[in-house]
Amino acid sequence: MRIRAECIPCLLRVRMNEILESNLPEEEKLKAELELLNFFSKNVSPQSSTIELASKCFSLVKKLLKNPDPYKEYKIRSNYIANSLIPTVLSQIKETSGYKRLRSLLIVSINANILDPGAPPFTRKLNELKSKLLNYELTLDDTQRILDVVRRSRRIVYLLDNAGEAVFDKLVVEELAKAGKEIIVVAKGGAYQNDITYEEVIEMGFNEVARVLSTKSDYAAVLLGRVSDEVSRMIVSADLIIAKGMANYEAFLYTPPPPPVAHLFIAKCRPVADTLGISVGSKVALLRY
Repeated sequence: MRIRAECIPCLLRVRMNEILESNLPEEEKLKAELELLNFFSKNVSPQSSTIELASKCFSLVKKLLKNPDPYKEYKIRSNYIANSLIPTVLSQIKETSGYKRLRSLLIVSINANILDPGAPPFTRKLNELKSKLLNYELTLDDTQRILDVVRRSRRIVYLLDNAGEAVFDKLVVEELAKAGKEIIVVAKGGAYQNDITYEEVIEMGFNEVARVLSTKSDYAAVLLGRVSDEVSRMIVSADLIIAKGMANYEAFLYTPPPPPVAHLFIAKCRPVADTLGISVGSKVALLRY
């Protein structure tokens, strides 16, 4: 997505917060902030991509902090809390089956998209998840159309997003696998904010129910040309792409891949919400051809 005026303070705020919350000494924090500002000013333009700029700045922050995964502990806690809520979710949907059950799990996975301290309102309140997880209302609801495409699909590529959220994505993937679908799960090759990585996905056991691929990149989203050739081939040849998170929506906004894409996310900022004519905080299940 092309950058808008309010994207600049937003992108800077999250990267500055990462420096301020680090263990660097005060003088090193100041030096890191100044280096980030210098880098940002040299790389931003009216034509900048939000994904490109955010990704490059995060790579710089990791280097400045000498920390390849600044959100590691947050991701561990997110997965722990999400796993503790699985019995509650399964209890709620135990009387459902087939595509009704799949729809419920898809919406739960959308609700879990609130676990995102790198997007407005920049909160790390993990305790909010339980109260919002089982609200099945969507602002933009293409779930029936998405399920119709799922029925007709043989190969589905599933693009993961945040840790914690991925715990519920695994329930979706398991349900799709039970329906006889070939599932290709794609995770980031390197750390980007609190997004789940390929190694973490393997630790979670996704490879027991699906084929798992790494983007071979630490970019914020799946940008064709910034991911491995294998991932690019799978995306182009899929019958359906399920793309989790706002960043993947931004990445595909102007250059969508050939297959239908089911975008599942919460619109956390006005520039993204405006593209859909919805309000900030809206929950989205959007099918794009």
